[in-house]
Amino acid sequence: MVLFGLGLTAQTGDLAAKSGRAKQAMTAGRFQEAIQLYTELDGAAPGNAGLKMNLGLALHSAGRFRQAIPQFQAVLKLQPDLAPALFLLGVAYLKLGDPAKALEPLEKAVNADPGNALAVLELADTYLSLGRPEQAAARFRRLTEMDPQHPKGWQGLGLSYLALARREFESIAAETPAWYALQGRSLLEQQQYRTAFGLYQKALEGDPKLAGAHVALAEIYRKTGHPEWAAIEERREAVLNAKPTGEYARVLDYERQALDSFGRLEQLPETPELHELRAEAYAIQKRHKEAAGEWRAALKLKPNDRRMEKALAQSLWLNRDYEAARPLLERLHRAEPASAEVNHQLGDTLLQLGDFARAIPYLEAAVKLKPALLHGRASLARAYLRTGQPKRALGHLKAALPIDDDGSLHFQLSRAYERAGQEDLARQAMEEFRRISRPQQEDERPISAPR
Repeated sequence: MVLFGLGLTAQTGDLAAKSGRAKQAMTAGRFQEAIQLYTELDGAAPGNAGLKMNLGLALHSAGRFRQAIPQFQAVLKLQPDLAPALFLLGVAYLKLGDPAKALEPLEKAVNADPGNALAVLELADTYLSLGRPEQAAARFRRLTEMDPQHPKGWQGLGLSYLALARREFESIAAETPAWYALQGRSLLEQQQYRTAFGLYQKALEGDPKLAGAHVALAEIYRKTGHPEWAAIEERREAVLNAKPTGEYARVLDYERQALDSFGRLEQLPETPELHELRAEAYAIQKRHKEAAGEWRAALKLKPNDRRMEKALAQSLWLNRDYEAARPLLERLHRAEPASAEVNHQLGDTLLQLGDFARAIPYLEAAVKLKPALLHGRASLARAYLRTGQPKRALGHLKAALPIDDDGSLHFQLSRAYERAGQEDLARQAMEEFRRISRPQQEDERPISAPR
């Protein structure tokens, strides 16, 4: 912690003594005491930039970010290019959840002190949170150049490239060959082989020379036990020798750069924090099995860390490894019975394991603690249906419909209406289920021999 010189003269010896006590309080972590002393000092010498800076730093250290901001602003009126004040002002805005206001002071802080890796990191994160991945990538790249062993630099660079890939994908017209191929690529990574197979076939129907499609089909064939068919597709790709173009090429290139950046994390020295960054990178790619492995590795280095245990439990739950998730979630629930997320995950785990009646109290608690937890309400509705309580399921199913991206909730709603004796509403819900699920059913094709 760096405190700033105050410029107090011998004529103000009592102020200098008080300043010494304030510095000792800051060093000892007694921030409230330091705030009181620096407030008194600032009142006695209101034009002293060092006193205002130290008061702001004390407020910032105590977590009183909103009160710290005017102090840093006052310092900057006196010294507009003071990098620490610019940096702390930006961080205070970030702590208050306002990255738009944080951007200008952080930019100025980096311009004033380009070698400050922490300022570069905060600026890069701010660009990324504001949806400006090009600028974020440039800053994260700069961070890795300053320190090739900087794990957050490589993680942030990978996240920036993924954001760029998503943006390019969104610019591609729906139901075009490139669109089908990229959708198939995403599902292939999630091991949804049949749906990915159908999408790649649609892509080739629209463009028989689409680069990479035959390679993807070859991978699907190998993953599903058809190496002889995979060899056929690989030969077809070699004969085509096609190159991706336009937005399709840019998506693939950004995804490659993201994987390269995340791959650099694998080469860094092992620490709990490094495993955490790897786990977060895997989670964003929906590779929950690999994320769980990283959380386990982190916990070996830092046992009994409850935050990481919760992250491991969530990864296991998302990976549908319910047997492994259950004991961990039960232990977490004993420690945090008022956590909506833990109640939801434990209740849904019990539901998936067939323990329907026991699941209900946890799911009811989750919904009571957090009514906007729509996935929790969907799980609770399913538990009610499984225990013969369709009328209790109806309200939760209707509330959860905004997250029904595959039609399954409309199907459950139809069953609930039917069991509650509301035939017309059951029919309407079933029609909506068919409308939503039809495109997915059309995309899913049996994995058959190459045409």
